[in-house]
Amino acid sequence: MSSDTSAHNIDHSHDSVSSNNETPGLGADGNQDKPRLTEQEKKNNHIASEQKRRAAIREGFDRLTELVPGLEGQGRSESVVLKKTVDFLRLKLQERRELIAEIERTGGHVDESLRTR
Repeated sequence: MSSDTSAHNIDHSHDSVSSNNETPGLGADGNQDKPRLTEQEKKNNHIASEQKRRAAIREGFDRLTELVPGLEGQGRSESVVLKKTVDFLRLKLQERRELIAEIERTGGHVDESLRTR
């Protein structure tokens, strides 16, 4: 009967939510486990990650306003920036198709890898 009871004696010392592990165990890769984060640390990390994500989006929109004609110096409505960017790209694709047609009309050759798909 002692073999049955010993199977139920499971060490739960690493299941603790506390970040005060005095004797951390070894992880699957042989390294020591990292101390668990407190709820406040998790919240702070989440806030920092979200701020970083939003800053990257803002920088992307700022870059688009520099690249797309007609967006310089305007207030940045994201919907306006996206619409004008799509319009600009469609115009550039049309101009590209026209240039390819002109090259071929005059006897030139355009490699397939340079054509739009």
